[in-house]
Amino acid sequence: MSHDDAGSKPVAPSAANTSGEPWLRGKHHRKVDAMARMQGITRYTDDIKLPGMLHAKIKRSPHPHAKIISIDASRALAMPGVYAVVTGKDFPIPYGIIPWTPDETALAVDKALYVGDGVAAVAAVDEDTAIDALAAIDVQYEVLTPLYDPEEALAARDNPINPYSKKGNLSKKVLLEFGDVDAVLEGAALIVEGDYFFEGTTHGAIEPHCAVAMVERVERVEAGGDQEQGLLTVWSSTQVSHYLHRELSRVLTMPANRIRVIQPPLGGAFGGKSEPFDLEFCVAKLALITGRPVKLLYTREEVFYSHRGRHPMKMHYRTGFTQDGRMLGIDAKTFIDGGAYSSFGLVTTYYSGQLLCAPYRMDAYRFLSKRAYTNKPACGPKRGHGSVQPRFAIEVQLDKAAVALGLDPIELRRRNDLGSDTRTINEFAIGSNGFMECLRRVEEASEWKTRRPTLPLGRGLGVAGSTYISGTNYPIYPNAMPQAAVQVCLDRRAGRACFRAPTISAREAIRCWRSSSAKSSGCRCLIFVCCQRTRTCAPLTWEPTALASRSWLATRASMPLASCARKSARRSPNVGRCLRTEWP
Repeated sequence: MSHDDAGSKPVAPSAANTSGEPWLRGKHHRKVDAMARMQGITRYTDDIKLPGMLHAKIKRSPHPHAKIISIDASRALAMPGVYAVVTGKDFPIPYGIIPWTPDETALAVDKALYVGDGVAAVAAVDEDTAIDALAAIDVQYEVLTPLYDPEEALAARDNPINPYSKKGNLSKKVLLEFGDVDAVLEGAALIVEGDYFFEGTTHGAIEPHCAVAMVERVERVEAGGDQEQGLLTVWSSTQVSHYLHRELSRVLTMPANRIRVIQPPLGGAFGGKSEPFDLEFCVAKLALITGRPVKLLYTREEVFYSHRGRHPMKMHYRTGFTQDGRMLGIDAKTFIDGGAYSSFGLVTTYYSGQLLCAPYRMDAYRFLSKRAYTNKPACGPKRGHGSVQPRFAIEVQLDKAAVALGLDPIELRRRNDLGSDTRTINEFAIGSNGFMECLRRVEEASEWKTRRPTLPLGRGLGVAGSTYISGTNYPIYPNAMPQAAVQVCLDRRAGRACFRAPTISAREAIRCWRSSSAKSSGCRCLIFVCCQRTRTCAPLTWEPTALASRSWLATRASMPLASCARKSARRSPNVGRCLRTEWP
């Protein structure tokens, strides 16, 4: 198959929405690609097969902390069917998902920082040959003392783990205080104090990470002669193609307009595929070296090595209450085990404290969070990023207070409800708030008042409340422009074109359009899911006239943006103008 067809096959019309009820806001609708996934029609990254494709594997460190003395790949390169080997020396430029913390390289350059850290990669005619070639690569190490505990790592200033760290093994420190915490706690009728530990967890998505790279040779006439350049295309099971595109350009020192990133359908991610990984850089570099397509699929073991799962946290909490159960203030101290690299750790450190201030009201709040480098796989974002661990601690604190004050746990939470149309102690804006209704419905459905007192030892009912943010008040690239945008253009024929900048999910764009009230006009929808700073986009078409009994979704993996603009401009000058304005 051609590389332009490496996405989902067209989905045949289905019997969706047979009731004839229109797709409207506020209604429940099934996922638009659910039928294709259940029928086995959807093609994921590992389903992509290109002519002459090689297979890559990564050699990983058996040591948690070790200097790399030498790497000898001569025996591997001499093996039949082996085409290329790359090491950390081929990727000397560090990168990071957060622009302020570039402390990771595609492969380890001078040190391996955890068991499983990649040190070399090989491209061969098939996976078995690549695995045999890994065994033929000789790596000499000088083993160093590993550090696994975040508090011990912070104290070991003479044993820095990450070579790009500027403050020993301290990855990030955040200390913020709102109100006079000490005075509030001094006047409290009850102080609840406790230590808590939340273990790290990983995402466990069904689909392992996978990436495919291909280079198209493009002849360009330059002053002084002909110069051959390549257009690099990378298919990846990434959640955010923009971040991958940005870091590929940085690490490979290639112009951004010579790189195209395509995101096939994902088989689960949950935050675990939010940033670039070693496999994407390796397949890209190996494809550039060999001139042939290269694929790399993680084993399940490698998925655990790559990790980026939930951070383990050690937490110490002091919480003050009035005699009638009103929460006065919290003093929180947290040690965060970040693993070998920063990943999203800067954000996690803030989230470990900032997201605790709802759904409960408090008069004062202080938190000190320290994220440490350790010789473990790097931690990152996972569902409820940064908020689940401290939520565990504060909810146990509330339960302890309920016992000490002789109050029902649900009633204690009612008395501390934050309310609606207000702000948290740390200035988060709260609009509507359904927490009280949620408590009422849980209390009724669980038969809380009748069942809970009668349950035997070892059985029980528990309750906890939580919130999570929607949107952000600070851009990842500081500037005055919006960080995400949707443009809807109306052409002369009452057709509409929707442009959505971040390519997280084409399904979201279609569902957004379907559920809009404008859908009822019967106009044709042409959706371009575009990636900022690239010259590609994925067009999807949807005909609303068939929605009463069926839906038809046709997709293509990618189309050059210039081609999209030409075709769209024939329909409407507005469409072409939007494309030229947003993605010059």
